Parts: sequence; C-alpha cells; structure tokens
Amino acid sequence: MWRRAPFLSCWARLGLVALLVGGCAAKQDPFGQQVQRIDEVSIAGEELFSRGEMKRASRNFSRALTMSRSVDYLPGAAQQLNNLGAVALEEGDYPKARDYFTQAYNLNQERQQFVAASVNQANLATVAVKQGQAAVASQHLVAAQDAAQQSRSPQSLGRVYLQWAGFYLDQNDPAAAQDFLTRAQPLATTPELKGTLFHHRGRLALAQGDTGQALEMFTQALTIDRSVLDRAAMAADLFYLGEVSQTRGDLSPAWDNYVRAFDVYAGMGKKAQLQKCLKRLQEVNRQGRMGHSLERFEKLANPNPSPSPS
Repeated sequence: MWRRAPFLSCWARLGLVALLVGGCAAKQDPFGQQVQRIDEVSIAGEELFSRGEMKRASRNFSRALTMSRSVDYLPGAAQQLNNLGAVALEEGDYPKARDYFTQAYNLNQERQQFVAASVNQANLATVAVKQGQAAVASQHLVAAQDAAQQSRSPQSLGRVYLQWAGFYLDQNDPAAAQDFLTRAQPLATTPELKGTLFHHRGRLALAQGDTGQALEMFTQALTIDRSVLDRAAMAADLFYLGEVSQTRGDLSPAWDNYVRAFDVYAGMGKKAQLQKCLKRLQEVNRQGRMGHSLERFEKLANPNPSPSPS
C-alpha cells in the first residue's frame, strides 16, 4: 500500500518567499504579485484535493497552470502539472497521470530541479504500481533515486528509500525492505518521513509475524502523522492497526480502528479505500458475532447501489 503521492505545493511558496526576501513585494513587483495569485489558486486546489473534490481541484490546478505559463513561471507550471497528475492518479486515469508527471519531470530535469524531478519519478513509479507493472515501477524508482542523489538533499533521498521499502513490502521481499528502511533511518528527519518510516516498520513486522512490534510501530506512526494532520497517512495507520488487531484475534479494537480509518477516508472522499474498510468491517463483525449495524458504512461506501433485479 502506497501511502502518499508527493504533493509539491511548496514550490510556488518557495518562489514567493524568494520574491519577498528580495524586496519585490515591497516594490509592488507585478511578477511577484502574479506568483502570489498562482500560489493562492494552487493552495485552494490542494484543499479541494484533500476533501476528495477532484473536479474542482483540477479546475484550480488547470487555472494555476495557465497563469504560470502566461508569465513564463516554470516552477509553477511544473508544480501544477504534477498536481494535475495527482488528480488523474486519484481518478484512476493512469495514462493521463503518467503524461502529466512526465511533463513535470521534463521541466524540472531541464532546469536541474532535482528534488522536484525525484518526486515526479516517484509518482511515475506509483502509477506503474497501480497498473501492476513492477518492473516499470522499479525503473522509475531508480531514476527517482538518481535525481535525489544529484539534489544532495538527505530528505529527498530518504523519501525515495522509503518508497523503495514500500515497493519491496508490496513484492513480499522483507529482506530488501529492511535494507532500505535501514538506509532511510538516518535521513528521516521530518515528521512526514518519520511517520512513513514507522509505518513501513510496522508493515515489515506484520509480514514477519511480530504483531506486538507491528502494533507499536503503527501506533507511533499514527501519533506522528496526527501531529501534522496528514490524513491519508493517519487513515493508513488506522487501517493497519485494525489489521494487526484482527490478526491477533482482538476483534473489538480491530472494529474500532477500521471504523476510524473508514471515517477519515470518508472525509477525504477515498472511495476505493472505503470499500476496503467496509470489507474488513464485514469480516470482523461476522468473526466476532458482534451484530453491529453496517448500514452507515454501506451507504457511504456504495452511494449509488445497483438496483435489485425484479
């Protein structure tokens, strides 16, 4: 399970900060003002994205892309191409996502913006994973790692190592996953990376049958991810906490954690994840003979059920 598609709102903000520090804003610099407007439109799009309102988010990102191109603001254009790729990825339009991420990568690579280029390649790896193309995903992760190394950014390299770890966990290769987690550990200095590190350690422990260690790791990941309100990461942590409890036969906490994961995903409009949570809630309810009503979850996970045959 891939927890995050990296989102690059910071690019526009960093560009704006540079303008402000340079005194452009104080002089009412038209370019600086336009960059600020682009940033505002992009941030509004990100908020819509986080709520699962993909069509409205796409309109914001498209508008910000047009604005960026109209003033030859290449960092903004690359950012919005990546954001549009993230929307397409969420909507399951993998060819469109690949096209947007590739365009963003080409812009960043030409300008030697290696941190951003690394994220674009990591996102292309996510597209390949979604399509079941493990070999292609591996090639993109190699390119992401190369770009991260060229950037000389420890955090960028740590992010790629963690994605490698997730990739190998998906491939049921715990030894390779452990190797990349060991490489990532000294580089995971931000809350986002620490949360991902603990999450993947939890997945590794669960794969190795150490449910006690898995429970501890996912709990720590949830604490970190909640501190920065990373809702996608929180939901993934809660889902795996439910899986650990279900594996241990602790069905009451398993139910509670699946419900909590369901509600976070519902707030984000993540339909596919709602289906996964519903399936687990059905399993736990049946296994524990709990007798809980599933009506609320079924209505949210299946808002437009097919009509029953007459």
